[in-house]
Amino acid sequence: MKNAIETEKTAMTPDERAFIDRFVADYCRPHETVVAARLAAFASARQMRFLSQGSRGFALAAGVSAPKQDVQAPEEEVRFTFASDGEADAEGAWRAELVVPPKAGPETMLSLRVVDGSGEAVDGGVFTLSGAALPLAGGRAEMPFGLFLAGIKNTEVSLRRADGETVGGRLLFF
Repeated sequence: MKNAIETEKTAMTPDERAFIDRFVADYCRPHETVVAARLAAFASARQMRFLSQGSRGFALAAGVSAPKQDVQAPEEEVRFTFASDGEADAEGAWRAELVVPPKAGPETMLSLRVVDGSGEAVDGGVFTLSGAALPLAGGRAEMPFGLFLAGIKNTEVSLRRADGETVGGRLLFF
């Protein structure tokens, strides 16, 4: 004998279907958006964990990490200079300088200045350094010293101008 619920078919009215469609559109996000948001939150949490004061923690799936070592910034100002690949007078050329003040801590803001090949400030665009995308305003941007250190092994350096053109670069040694 079949259950009464199994034998009776129910149909939704057009108003009920419209309500469900409207509800899903207003309150449910696509799976790709949810996964991207979760991944971004995870990456951000891992970066902050790296900078936290905890003595031991877990590094992604690799297991227990080594105790955090306090980074001692130098007693004098340090300047990092980056330049675009290619000739200094080429179209799209740029030069950037990042200043680390004396005795900087993880929360200390570092100033970045980006100029084009003629020495004029690059207004607008995004400068990528240490895995961080820094929006430029009047050729300047700032980033916390801790974020710079967290991405120090990421060697990608580039400038994406407001028109979308991206020009890569590298750290200069004098």
